[in-house]
Amino acid sequence: MKGSGLLLTLLSAITISSFANAQDCDRACLSTRLDTYLKGVVSHKPAEAGLFIGFRQTENSVVIPEGQGMWASATALGSVQRRYFDPVKNTAAYFGTISESGKEAVVAVRLKVERGEVTEAEWMVSRQTDPGLTGESGKTPFNVKTLADTLPLERKVPQKDRLSREALIAITNSYFDGITSKNDYIVKGHPGCSRYENGFPTFGTPLKGEGHLGFEGKTDCRTQGDFGVAIVALRNYFLVDEQAQVVMVNAVFRRDPGNPKRRNHFTELFHIDGGKIRSVHAAFYYPAPELPVPNWPPYDGIFPLPAQYQ
Repeated sequence: MKGSGLLLTLLSAITISSFANAQDCDRACLSTRLDTYLKGVVSHKPAEAGLFIGFRQTENSVVIPEGQGMWASATALGSVQRRYFDPVKNTAAYFGTISESGKEAVVAVRLKVERGEVTEAEWMVSRQTDPGLTGESGKTPFNVKTLADTLPLERKVPQKDRLSREALIAITNSYFDGITSKNDYIVKGHPGCSRYENGFPTFGTPLKGEGHLGFEGKTDCRTQGDFGVAIVALRNYFLVDEQAQVVMVNAVFRRDPGNPKRRNHFTELFHIDGGKIRSVHAAFYYPAPELPVPNWPPYDGIFPLPAQYQ
C-alpha cells in the first residue's frame, strides 16, 4: 500500500509539473507564436496562425470571426514594428503599423498564448479616416511618420538598471491617477517626457495658467490638459516587459457628465527609465456611444450613463 501511495504521489507531481510546463511560454516561445500569428493574419490564413479552437479576437471592441476584419484587410506588416513579451502572463504584443493595400493603420495587438496556442487577440486599430472626438470622420489624431521617428527601438535594459514588475506598474498607474485627479505632481515622469496619440504629438504646447509642472514653459507627459475625463477606467496592465522596461495597458477615458465628446478606448505603451516615464505612445479610437468597451471579461462592456443618471 505504501508503495502504491508513493507511486500515486509521484504521478500526481509529474502531472502537475507537466501541466504547469504546458502553460509556460518563454520569450522565444512568445516571439515564435506572435510571428506565426501575424504571418497568418497578413497572408489571410487563420488555419496557419496557431490558433486555439476557442480563439477569440476583437478589433476596436468588436468580435471578429476568423477570416474577417484584419484577416481580410491586412496585406503586410507596416513600416513601424515593435514586439514585446511578458512570459509571466504568457502575453505577447505588437505595436506599430499594418499595411492595408498600401495604406498604413496604427495598431496595438495583445496576444494571449496558452498551451502553445493563441487563445486571444485584442486589436486597437486607428486609420486616418476614423471619427474624432465628436464622431466626425477623418478627425482622429494620426501621424505615421512621427510615430516612426519617435517610437523607441526594442531594447534589452541591463539587469542592474531594471525595476520590478510591481514598480513599473505603479509608475505607469501614476500617469492615469494624474489625469483623473487633474494633478500634474502625481505623475512620475521625466521633465520633458513625450506623449503621442497614433503618432500625433500631444505635448510641447505653451503652458497656460499656473500650478503646472511642464518643461521649459511647455507641456510634457506630466502636464494634463483638460480632457474632460471623469475617470481613467478599466485599467488593464496586460503586459510588463521587464527586459525592455516597458508596460502596455488598456483603459478607457470616461467623460465628465454632460460632456458630448466620445469615450476614448486605447492601448498605451510606456517606456520607463530610472524610475520615471520617458515616453508614452497610444493606439486608440473613439467608440460610438452604443458600443460596449472593452468587450473582454471581466469588463464585458461599459456604456455611457443614460442622461437621467448624469
